[in-house]
Amino acid sequence: MEDVLQEMLAHTLDKREDLILTFETDPDSGAERVYAMTGQFVSECMLRKLIGQAESQRDEGSVLLCQRMPKRRRGA
Repeated sequence: MEDVLQEMLAHTLDKREDLILTFETDPDSGAERVYAMTGQFVSECMLRKLIGQAESQRDEGSVLLCQRMPKRRRGA
């Protein structure tokens, strides 16, 4: 799983796509699943809401990383 996630992360950074990694626990069986998705998912409005939620949960262990991306060169 880690190797695939590293490839997905590299792809999303290169393509400037969203990478969503989330977990689900089935309430009936307790079975756990991990979902990893790439694509164009998060709107500006949704991003602001998610940032606010992460900031409000810092005392519970949430981490928010924000870094400016280098400008793309023409033809890239």
